[in-house]
Amino acid sequence: MEILMKPIGYIQSPHKEKSAVPKQGILSPESIAVIEIFEEYKEGIADIKEGEYGVVLFHFHKSEGYQLTTLSRRNNQRMGVFSTRSPNRPNGIGMSIVRFVKKEGRCLTFEGVDMLDGTPVLDIKPYSRELCPAAE
Repeated sequence: MEILMKPIGYIQSPHKEKSAVPKQGILSPESIAVIEIFEEYKEGIADIKEGEYGVVLFHFHKSEGYQLTTLSRRNNQRMGVFSTRSPNRPNGIGMSIVRFVKKEGRCLTFEGVDMLDGTPVLDIKPYSRELCPAAE
């Protein structure tokens, strides 16, 4: 089975180098970036409101290869890749919870940036803590 995806837009991020990206966007809430949605998908962001949280799914476009075990930055132990936030994964899919602070045309400005400049966005989904009470 082959799965093909194409970006719905790209991220304009202040992070230009991998070494500058925080482990998680939640650790850098003051960091601001913009998702520029392609014109053909603009209607899909019509109901996103300022102040809401969302899940951004993206592609780790600068990662090369992967190993099934990796050194975890969290505890400096070797762990299975699916137990870590490593960008070097079999499918290179990233996920971040962000807070939208502004919507203007096809652009969504958000807080909580842990993506590189030029990162391709695959999808955006709503996030609600109420829908997952076990995660609190």
